[in-house]
Amino acid sequence: MKRASTAEKSIPIGALNSLPSVMREHGADPWPLLESFGVTRSALASRLSPLSTVTHGRILEAAAKKIHCEHVGLLLGQRATLDNAGPLRFLVLNAPTVREAIESLIRFCGLWYRGLHVRMTEDEGYACMSVSIDSNIPGARHLLTAYLAANVRILEIILGRSWRPTLVRIAFRKPKTSALYEQYFQAPVWFGQAQYEVLFPQSLLDQPRSSHDQQLGRFLHQHMTELQARQGGDFSSRVREVIEKLLPDGCTSQKVAEFFAIHRFTLYRHLDEQGTSYESLLEDVRRNLANQLLAQTDLQIADIATRLGYENQGNFTRAFRRWYGRTPSEWRRTEARTQARAVEDTH
Repeated sequence: MKRASTAEKSIPIGALNSLPSVMREHGADPWPLLESFGVTRSALASRLSPLSTVTHGRILEAAAKKIHCEHVGLLLGQRATLDNAGPLRFLVLNAPTVREAIESLIRFCGLWYRGLHVRMTEDEGYACMSVSIDSNIPGARHLLTAYLAANVRILEIILGRSWRPTLVRIAFRKPKTSALYEQYFQAPVWFGQAQYEVLFPQSLLDQPRSSHDQQLGRFLHQHMTELQARQGGDFSSRVREVIEKLLPDGCTSQKVAEFFAIHRFTLYRHLDEQGTSYESLLEDVRRNLANQLLAQTDLQIADIATRLGYENQGNFTRAFRRWYGRTPSEWRRTEARTQARAVEDTH
């Protein structure tokens, strides 16, 4: 999915739900500060309403100064739940394996957490989940600490309360309160690192989870994919990419829809909303690839026809003549002469 512009980068306002209690525990009334940023009690009750990432960062920075607490992000993150992730909560908790739970979280969290990026990599027997934001916004340290701690809390929900990470890496320098971080993570914490990330054994990823409902899982995955498709302004571009991948084996609208885990009619509806259609995109992809393969390779016309998903060379030739008024062979000869003249002109 295309990254959001600065104005669109946001996090659900519900991510601040625990801040009032944290501030009260430190002897401060939270509402004058929150209301100065436009966050009222009624606004905070609408958990999934977007609030800009910049505003989130500024609120946490101001709160840290107000209560003289540099680990405010840690305190927020350790109280995290999946309640601010909409229906994604149910998809994650219903996943058949740990891997599928985490992959669903990473794939779909951008529907609500547009200013936050979560990744998972696997290397040398360890899985690594990292969090980042697009720019060095005010309060970035507090935000990233909160989401790193929240990831650990969510992994606890997925893996069970007895699970603990193997190692935690944090990008800022070791603070005086470092013992609090080790107390929460119950694992070695390395400060001054390149990223905010948590490591754990890769073998846990394929651990099965109980109470998986396959039918519910399919329904939730389809629902989330449809939400993602409606939000993604570049959905037609993603469909183009899928068409290109599927062409050699015979691309159909049904196969493309299955790739996105949506119904064929839903695929057509989303593309119609963006002013295009499956047939139009298929034709564009075929025409562009035909140009590339004819101009840049020595493949036989029949082989190009196969790569473009045509049943035979005749169907490809008829389509090409409709596009350019010439056969593929005639177009290739003309293109070759044009390139030869261009080479001569440079000498």
